[in-house]
Amino acid sequence: MHRFFVEPKAIGRSGITLSGQQAHQIANVLRLQPGDLILVLDNSAWQYEVVLTSVRGDEVLGAIRAKSLVASEPRTKVTLYQGLLRAHRFEVVLQKCTEVGVVAFIPMICERCVVANIRDASAAKIERWQRIIAEAAEQSGRGKLPVLRPAALFQQACEEVRSLSLIAWEGEVVTSLRSFLRENGVARSEEGSSTRPFSVNIFVGPEGGFSEYEVQRASAYGITPVSLGPRTLRAETAAITASAITLYEAGDLGE
Repeated sequence: MHRFFVEPKAIGRSGITLSGQQAHQIANVLRLQPGDLILVLDNSAWQYEVVLTSVRGDEVLGAIRAKSLVASEPRTKVTLYQGLLRAHRFEVVLQKCTEVGVVAFIPMICERCVVANIRDASAAKIERWQRIIAEAAEQSGRGKLPVLRPAALFQQACEEVRSLSLIAWEGEVVTSLRSFLRENGVARSEEGSSTRPFSVNIFVGPEGGFSEYEVQRASAYGITPVSLGPRTLRAETAAITASAITLYEAGDLGE
């Protein structure tokens, strides 16, 4: 069943109204007809089963048949601070980490970023990035859209974090991601329980990785350097891997 995130105002007491790009997709791309069923989500973890009653390219109407809570949202809230990458690679991070369960993305300008102007990074592609996130959330059955926050300088990002935070760095040889998560109560115990924190911040660098100075600065703000293993990962692979391992250890990718 096709899924669509909509503004709350699109949902009435007993029906829904879709317009613009969503109406075009339903009518002209998917070629759905009156009587077909879709799922509509209001971005607050509620979903509505809707039977289409009128389908036009500029407007689609439907009647609500059922309302239920989406049970797929992770309990542990992972925020990914990602050093800006070349366009395709950054889009892969947004797409795959949305599917895995990341709840927020903060693009970062780091020393080794190819994109070095924060104004260009925050304005040029924000609409496309949000669309990629929405499509990935619909495809993967998310109940809420991950938040895409404005780009930040690395120093600014370090200053703003408050909860448990880690920075993936290939130069770390003592602390692994797994040991960090278990030592800080994120991972489940053998009995299946966990004292995990409500949120975890993950810092991943750009194509060239973090500089040693950046890792030192992060450590000064309480952000712990961790290793992702003996193999050197691409930046986009590191982001997906670190997010998936964190959510798995917390029990949010299956018990």
